[in-house]
Amino acid sequence: MVDVEATNQGYEVSLPQIYHSGHNVAVVVRAEARGFVVHDNSYAALLLADLGIATGRRLADSVRTDVASYGCELDGLRVVRRCSDTDDLAVALTLVGCASRLIADKALAHNQLPLHDFKASLLGKVVDTVGAKRVRTNEQVSGQMGGSYRVSAVVLDALGQRPIAFVEPIADREAVARRFKEFYDISRNPAYSNVERVAVHDDRGLAASDALLLEEVGNLVRFSHATAHFAAWTAH
Repeated sequence: MVDVEATNQGYEVSLPQIYHSGHNVAVVVRAEARGFVVHDNSYAALLLADLGIATGRRLADSVRTDVASYGCELDGLRVVRRCSDTDDLAVALTLVGCASRLIADKALAHNQLPLHDFKASLLGKVVDTVGAKRVRTNEQVSGQMGGSYRVSAVVLDALGQRPIAFVEPIADREAVARRFKEFYDISRNPAYSNVERVAVHDDRGLAASDALLLEEVGNLVRFSHATAHFAAWTAH
């Protein structure tokens, strides 16, 4: 349940931890002179910002002590921990992930926006429509360019033998670039040429530019229309 991908910042590691939005917690590992630095790339702060929650000094001051209890520090609102040995990396990744979750959980106390686990709600719709036996979650698939991805929901045909659709949530704008890259890479793999790629977004909508980007690599569906879209798979 851990994925690692090389980026221009270092190695991005997706952890088996989940923010309230349904996104996996992801941290970045970068080698430095005396070992490694692990940070959350301000993902938690970006989640809060997307919800319209102020992410300035007041928020940093309110979480600094709690973040320190995980052995981490704050650089702005980026959670950081350093270690000197590869044997310590697993613990550092976990602690940074926990501290990042702690910051993101500030959204749960915010009264202006109703929050729910979008990913869990979406998976529930898929299972309710086609049946649990035809759905695999967090299935690993490979793109043509060598990327490896954990697809949130893989829908199988009626015989349960081959995939007919990949379904991913778009809970906020942060997910758009990730899903575009994932769907583009998967679409180039001949093994999945006949598999539908579906991105489901929150009913609050997406910016037109983001919607057009995702429609280049798959089908974009509103959450409220998802059941009707999924129903077509029951005949396959």
